[in-house]
Amino acid sequence: MIRRVLSSVPPLETAIFVIAIAILTAITLGEQKEAPPVAVDSYSSYDAAGGGYRALYELLGREGVRVERFEEQAGLLDSAIGTLVYSEPLPFDPRQIPSNENDAHDIEAWVRAGGTFVYFGHDDVAAKEKILAQPYSREASAKAHRAVLADVLRSAGVGSLGSAAGGLRWKLPVKRVRTLYDDGRGAVAITYPFGKGTIVETIDETFLDNANLATADRARLALALIAPSQPGQAVWFYETVHGYLVPLHWYSIVPRVFLYALIVATIVMLVAIAGAALRLGPPIVPAPRDDRTSADFIDALSTLLERGEASRQALADAVHSTTRAVARSVGLTGDPSGSEIAARISDEERRSAFETMLAGAGDTAPDQKTFVHTIALAQRLRKDSVSHGR
Repeated sequence: MIRRVLSSVPPLETAIFVIAIAILTAITLGEQKEAPPVAVDSYSSYDAAGGGYRALYELLGREGVRVERFEEQAGLLDSAIGTLVYSEPLPFDPRQIPSNENDAHDIEAWVRAGGTFVYFGHDDVAAKEKILAQPYSREASAKAHRAVLADVLRSAGVGSLGSAAGGLRWKLPVKRVRTLYDDGRGAVAITYPFGKGTIVETIDETFLDNANLATADRARLALALIAPSQPGQAVWFYETVHGYLVPLHWYSIVPRVFLYALIVATIVMLVAIAGAALRLGPPIVPAPRDDRTSADFIDALSTLLERGEASRQALADAVHSTTRAVARSVGLTGDPSGSEIAARISDEERRSAFETMLAGAGDTAPDQKTFVHTIALAQRLRKDSVSHGR
């Protein structure tokens, strides 16, 4: 019975079904074995965990400082931004958007123009490239000495700050660098001018994070380092590097004048296309040309001559000249009549032609056919009568 049932099951479909079940089982087991993502310190002003700067952001706001978040490309930094807080993210944080060379140059240009750049962290690669004139980091001194606190911080009410975490401190061969705080093992917070601007750097990212801001007088230190010198200026936290990037479209980046010109040009082009596609009136018919040809000139001249009876006069002149030539050829002188001349012509064909010519000349209103025929007869008779006649 079992053998009969198994023999009736199609082998191909069964194999496909078994393979599909095996693949789904493997995927399910793989998802179950996959370790959950490890939460890392983001050093972002959005982050309320221990490794964030949400507490610092809200502290500045409660103290009357206007705080904002910068979530655009560094190339859009302008003079409206007075202070920029930049916290270096962890290198293995999957949320970060690393800064490139262009971003570094844009930040440098902004600081040179007069901005205040507050930097938490360290980057020896940037120091090697001499970006923002950053100093290198070094190992903290194994033997501790007395902590040093700058007078400008003491006047702001800053007292004890405690030791910084980590084993790195600032290496200070850079000129014009002033140490703000040395915890006894090396410089933790420094400041130096850069162009028309100022750079403030704290090598320990955790020194002012959520977990440590309430330690000792670090809240006062944060206000002394970050609060703008002029009232009304805002402090901007650079959140682009932490993955908070507002997408910008091309029409929000180009200059307004160019955008308006492009809109007007597009409207004009659409109107031109519509005007070419849709007929808004009757078609334009080109005016007929009235250029005169030589035939028109001859027709006009002949019409003018006909109006002045020039054809009858020309016919009379031709017949008169031919009559005189024929008379001389038959031996007559003076002014003989046509009948006398015809009587003297011995050739009958020639005499008939002469009489036809005289008849055509006697027509008071000769038509074109008569005119041409009479002139032709006069020419032939003249040629026969005068050796040099044309």
